[in-house]
Amino acid sequence: MKKIYDVVVLGAGSSGINAAISAARSGMSVLLVDKNGYPGGTNTSAMVAPLMTFHAGEQQVVRGIAQEIVDRLAARGGTLGHIPDPIGMVSTITPIDSELLKLVYFEMLAENPNITTLLHTFLESVEVEDNCIQAITVLNKSGKTTYKGKVFIDATGDADLAALSDVEFVQGRKNDGMAQPMSLMFSMDNVDLAQTKKYVQENPEQFILNPNCDLEKYLAVSGFFGLVAKAKENGDFPLPRDRVLFFQSVHSDEVLVNMTRVTKLSGVNAKDLTSAEFEAHKQVEIVENFLKKYIPGFENSRLRCIAAMTGVRESRRIVGVQTLTSDMVINSSEHKDSVAICAFPIDIHDPVGSELNWIRKEKICCYDVPYGTMVPQKLTNLLVTGRCISATHEALASARISATAMALGQAAGLAASLSVQEKKACQDISVEKLQKLLEKHGAVPGKKWL
Repeated sequence: MKKIYDVVVLGAGSSGINAAISAARSGMSVLLVDKNGYPGGTNTSAMVAPLMTFHAGEQQVVRGIAQEIVDRLAARGGTLGHIPDPIGMVSTITPIDSELLKLVYFEMLAENPNITTLLHTFLESVEVEDNCIQAITVLNKSGKTTYKGKVFIDATGDADLAALSDVEFVQGRKNDGMAQPMSLMFSMDNVDLAQTKKYVQENPEQFILNPNCDLEKYLAVSGFFGLVAKAKENGDFPLPRDRVLFFQSVHSDEVLVNMTRVTKLSGVNAKDLTSAEFEAHKQVEIVENFLKKYIPGFENSRLRCIAAMTGVRESRRIVGVQTLTSDMVINSSEHKDSVAICAFPIDIHDPVGSELNWIRKEKICCYDVPYGTMVPQKLTNLLVTGRCISATHEALASARISATAMALGQAAGLAASLSVQEKKACQDISVEKLQKLLEKHGAVPGKKWL
């Protein structure tokens, strides 16, 4: 392996992969580093699914490489495509098979000779000089190795590279620093979904439903409020959750369950992460038993798979040139320097309680994500993409989702390419040029392009 690259991407999740591919397709030599033994980030390691969201109403707001990934997955039978959301939280959801998604990502990385992928590898240290990252040192089974780059992209989800580079960051909500809880996803199969659907249709008051959705085609559930309350009274559901939340997978008898909740722990503290894994796995068994005992259709179900890691919704967020705020989200803001669109509401899982709070206008809207949210204030050759962009606690509860991370990743890769080609600081590239490149490559830079 060579030791000098045009673009170095830390993190091969939904944002990092898009960044690496877009930079490589622009002619850059790219080093992509990830801690796992496979790409995909939380979509593959934490079973975060379905993907949300590619649409605002009838308009598709995320395209480009993200849509190419969905198309390749569909060709393998690994997705149902973009379908109406039965819960009505967003316009569409995109159910996926996380295992087949791994194969798609491996294929896309392998077919581009400009990308060197290094898995099972951790960031150890960073060399910074004159507000410019000179090199990173990584640690793996081979020992320590140092790599130089012209532009670096932090797609770790936790701003690991930014933090080690002394970039200013914040964590959690403003008043007490508490972050959204972690959740361990798992799947149940051999579920009689016909019985589940029958109960939902006969008891609509117990659910949050999209009245225009056909549950016979696909089932997603946010509800069973009465049965959850009953189970709590009986001591069978001692968890900080007020509802059942699951999504049918791409398989007819399988659901992905999102019901564990680990609060008051940090996603960037090893001791806390370890404690979270113990607690979350304990909760999986509690939820499994609850579902079998109380929820129609689950009587003979089986615990099929537990995600390889507990999912972290929120950790570090950089303080960037611009900061995404809740007002921007709620008011469907437009920006001259937009590089992506998000159509997900503010979705705050209570950091200390059991509630799930949505903040949005009645109509499903979308907003622009400015380029400045990806750019640190001082370092000249670092871009940050995905869950750790510059955003308030409330705004990140909207912008943290997979489809938006994919769109931001493509923008980050093209921005890094411009920086290298024009020998300019990331802060100084022409956003207008970046937007034209995004449009050329099939992406949607902002609302004015719809």
